[in-house]
Amino acid sequence: MPARQIWLFLLERDVSALVEDLEGREPGLVASWGRYLQGDPRDLLEDPSRLARRESLPTERRLYLLHRKHSSDVVTHRQPAGPFAGWMQIDEERTDALVLRIPDAREGEIQPARLYAHTTYWRGAEKFRKRPMFSIWASQTLRWLVGRLGKTSVPFLRIAPEALTLARRREIRLTYLYREIAAEPVERTEMVAPEGTITEDSPDPVD
Repeated sequence: MPARQIWLFLLERDVSALVEDLEGREPGLVASWGRYLQGDPRDLLEDPSRLARRESLPTERRLYLLHRKHSSDVVTHRQPAGPFAGWMQIDEERTDALVLRIPDAREGEIQPARLYAHTTYWRGAEKFRKRPMFSIWASQTLRWLVGRLGKTSVPFLRIAPEALTLARRREIRLTYLYREIAAEPVERTEMVAPEGTITEDSPDPVD
């Protein structure tokens, strides 16, 4: 089962607003940047400011969203060698977190970010399901955001307010898979949504 996910165009102010909206919807959200860490992994949930953090790739950033009520499992793996030797990598499949992966913007152009959560994972031939408390929260959060974000010409690509404002002014271009995307659904562009993508009319996934 692929991660449950939504795709959205956003700018820096939109990221801050998204975190504030999620915290306002249900207090207890804990947000922090960077896939690699040094310190006690439980501080991802308790107090991320105690951790040293690094991003995994130079062309993207990752924001980890955990919730003190709904998240429980935090799993990391210490790196024995390489550029991150001694650091711990967050296991995104097994950690109870929503992850916002934001590709770096080019000058005057942005690509969609991906907000996703794993609710199941495989180890060998065995499939494991995360606790329902996390899975339900993650799925409901993604659906809630789909209902709040603006529509683009591609049904599964949503857009946040600041990005929409600049796109309307033609100060930024929206692109996906090297194609320019209209900021509003004046003309529908047919594209196949990646597996696991949640839309306003998609059925609830079956794990």
